[in-house]
Amino acid sequence: MKKIDTYQEIINIFNKRLPSIFKSKNVRINQVQMAIDVADFLFNKSQKIMFVEAPVGTGKSLGLLVPTALYLKKKNKKSVYATATINLQNQIFSKDSVVLQKLKLLKDDEKILAQGQSHYTCTTAFYNNITHFSDEERVQLNHFFEICEYGLFDELYEMYPDFDKSKEKYLLLTQVSLYNCLGDCPGHLHRKLYHASIKNLVITNHDQLIQSYLNSIEGRSQIINYENKIIIVDEAHSLKETFLGRLDSKNKFNFNEIPRPNSSLINKDYREKYAILWNAINNLNKKFFADNNAGGNSRISLEKDDIKCLKGIQHILNKSIVSQILAEEINRSSRRNQSDKLSSIIEKINNFIKPIDKKWIEQDAEQGLSFHRVTLSFEQEFSKMINTLSRNSKIIFMSGTLTTDDPLEDISENWKLSENNYIYKNYPSIFNLKKQAIVYIPRGIARPSRENNQHLYDMKSMLPKLINRSHGGSLVLCTSRAYLSEVAKSLRDSKQIKRMVYSQNDGDSQSIGKSFAEDLESILVGSGAFFTGFSVEGESLNKLFLSKLPYPVPTDAFIELISQGYSNDDKYIKIIVPMMLKKLEQAMGRLIRSKTDTGIITIFDPRIAPGTPPYKFIESLGYTITSDLSEVIEFQKNSKSRRISAIDETFNEELLTIPKKAKDVKTVHKEKQKKSTNSSVRKKRKKKKKNKSNSEKQKTIPLMNAEGKIRVISVYSAPRE
Repeated sequence: MKKIDTYQEIINIFNKRLPSIFKSKNVRINQVQMAIDVADFLFNKSQKIMFVEAPVGTGKSLGLLVPTALYLKKKNKKSVYATATINLQNQIFSKDSVVLQKLKLLKDDEKILAQGQSHYTCTTAFYNNITHFSDEERVQLNHFFEICEYGLFDELYEMYPDFDKSKEKYLLLTQVSLYNCLGDCPGHLHRKLYHASIKNLVITNHDQLIQSYLNSIEGRSQIINYENKIIIVDEAHSLKETFLGRLDSKNKFNFNEIPRPNSSLINKDYREKYAILWNAINNLNKKFFADNNAGGNSRISLEKDDIKCLKGIQHILNKSIVSQILAEEINRSSRRNQSDKLSSIIEKINNFIKPIDKKWIEQDAEQGLSFHRVTLSFEQEFSKMINTLSRNSKIIFMSGTLTTDDPLEDISENWKLSENNYIYKNYPSIFNLKKQAIVYIPRGIARPSRENNQHLYDMKSMLPKLINRSHGGSLVLCTSRAYLSEVAKSLRDSKQIKRMVYSQNDGDSQSIGKSFAEDLESILVGSGAFFTGFSVEGESLNKLFLSKLPYPVPTDAFIELISQGYSNDDKYIKIIVPMMLKKLEQAMGRLIRSKTDTGIITIFDPRIAPGTPPYKFIESLGYTITSDLSEVIEFQKNSKSRRISAIDETFNEELLTIPKKAKDVKTVHKEKQKKSTNSSVRKKRKKKKKNKSNSEKQKTIPLMNAEGKIRVISVYSAPRE
């Protein structure tokens, strides 16, 4: 089949077959264009890597899956689709892949959902822990294991919604290896298929894809076979941080593994000194409640004094183990294995304090304080993984927030790739954000500051009135754990609030999000887990509040790793500001999820002023910004008519850019290699230079740090087209 026929086939699928499946006449021109561009990359281009940047509403998943499925069918290839969140993983499997089946591009037995181990149950684990379950629960679990398909906890809770989740630990597949599992265990049997070559579409997550790579370079079996595949990495903006987590996972240890001062393992002669050192490390927990970015599991770099304390603890443990071994020789009792425990933690501390690695601590509700380390050549290791994955496979990295205003520079900084090694495509929003949303920056609010709590006080004072101005649900996104707890408590205690208030601290984020979406008048206070991958359409979410600009913590271990060799100014301009802007765009993207959505985004940060980078960036996304409350009230009054005016656009095939015919592709490709693989990006740069030369004022712009201090830097920030 000629290559030009593939493009027509794609157009027919999106213009005729998909509308029939979805019972809708709506055809998204950007989605069709994306599908054509992806097909061009797969069939025609010599580059192994493609970056696709498209906002909410484009229909990214099917825009990628349809041309990929056509390519797999015609070239007899297989694919891996990796996501960052379990929500998207489930969506691809239960919705998008089903559409491929209806299009006859995929069979049911050609796909597999490959989730992480912690999502699976094990029959042997159940029987090993059967005494922990009631008679009723035993009946339910026996029935579950008889009829479930994959052995997933999701299947269990779908069958028995009231099943006690606190007993998950007694069912976890991680307790029992495949070789020690007895009988037909749905979980283990399903996971055996991950590596099978018979599956055309393996839907996995970033963690398992990365771990498969790490296993491969260490001579171990891959969890997911990524060789000679089409690899799609969705939510690619978070891949590097996930890589950091996987790289350090085998090196970390928990503070609760270190014996307490009153432990019998500690020699009595050293307990007083040991207690001082132990308490000093324990006090590190307090650092996590400072007002810093809590977008997930915060990382705090260790100081020299902290390392000294660990060395002191190791020294005392070394002395204690001698006494312990002597005691075990004299009294061969159940204490015999205690010296082995001491040896294990001594070795972990010894490896940790070596000066060749980057070190930090993390904290979460389940594990408490934990110690982490990773090689200082982190960036090189990440590049090595990308090069390895693309050696025999083509990779498509996709996200709505891959870059800010200069894609070539951002990709060079974040992915260490030169522009002739990849294809980059971006697509405009299908939403009319000027009509569908308004961004409100309240007047009279204090600047965020570590020195006082005035900003938090102002925010808590303003929230109830702003929430009660209209019907509908409110999402309050906080950039720190302290704010999350304080704001949730304040709203629950407020006499002005008569609505249900959900907090991320209440438990499972998925369950909380579902409850919030089902209640049209509720409030959800969240942080990192709700900045991305959270989608609620309609009146259930028509008000979005952001506590302040989501600047990353400059001393975050991840920031320090990726900014090695940078001056403070370069670190701020090239790392801190772009990360903040991407996080800001992700947060703002929670509000408008369809063409009929309308709403208000309130950001409690006076640093967003005309002429500043955040202000320019928000405007470049298409939003109207105001500090006039009357404009917000007027917008709310007209919101109903705005929703009614949203109509489907007529699909016009002539608006599509169709690549050259097959016979012309090689010639055109050689010419483009000499010039640029990204003409759209070149246009951006040309416009940027033109604007820069036409306006002397644009040669310098004020940059603000997280404390609100203004510095003038010679740098130009062009608006996004």
